[in-house]
Amino acid sequence: MRLSFSTYWFACATGLLFTSIAILPVCGAPLTGSGPHLSIPSPNPAWPPGDPPSRVATTAGFTGTWSSPVQPNWLGTYNATGPIPSSMAAGAVSYDFSTLPLGHLPAGTFFVFGDVDQGSTLSERFDLRAFGSSGNILTTPWLDETHAVTGSGASSSTIQPSDMPEWSWDAPGTSATYVIDGSSISGGNPNVAFALVSNQPIHALELNKATTHNGFVLQAPTAIPEPSTLVLGSLTLLGLWARRRR
Repeated sequence: MRLSFSTYWFACATGLLFTSIAILPVCGAPLTGSGPHLSIPSPNPAWPPGDPPSRVATTAGFTGTWSSPVQPNWLGTYNATGPIPSSMAAGAVSYDFSTLPLGHLPAGTFFVFGDVDQGSTLSERFDLRAFGSSGNILTTPWLDETHAVTGSGASSSTIQPSDMPEWSWDAPGTSATYVIDGSSISGGNPNVAFALVSNQPIHALELNKATTHNGFVLQAPTAIPEPSTLVLGSLTLLGLWARRRR
């Protein structure tokens, strides 16, 4: 079917307008309390959630470079002066994000976790604490609820709630620790990756891993056009269409 000129302009304008509305940032609710399984978002956003870092050898530390098209605050190279979480052995390690362009890990960074289950009878678990600019422990929840998931479940290709690890946020006094624990996943071995989003600047991070197999990477949001620019462009196209109709 051949579209008329006026119909074509109307389709472009309305499509751009709805696109501009669709990409307005949506803030998730802070991840707090505790539960047997992290939530599965519905609808589930496309994967991957952001721009993955270009990781280098483990011996060089948890290092990567975020380049265009990521958002300006994330452009540049980071070196968190510690082993890559997905390949480090069990134990505790601290990361320093002061070498990032802003001097900290910006709010809105994706934490992409993988293989947090019971695996080969091993309970895979993360304990995470974050720190502010003065070395203070962040005592308000600094991660948001699950942003996106991908992979397959233990018993089917579709990820079920039972394939997601349990979590807890403990913030009395100075403990302020996130625990993400795969021990609640009984039976099978799901292949699940999930993204949580930071909602505060993070200057340093303390990680304690129970086993070697699980890990996480950091991903930066990709740049999107300014919503106001898109709306203005959409209205301009609508005006041209109306003028053409007259």
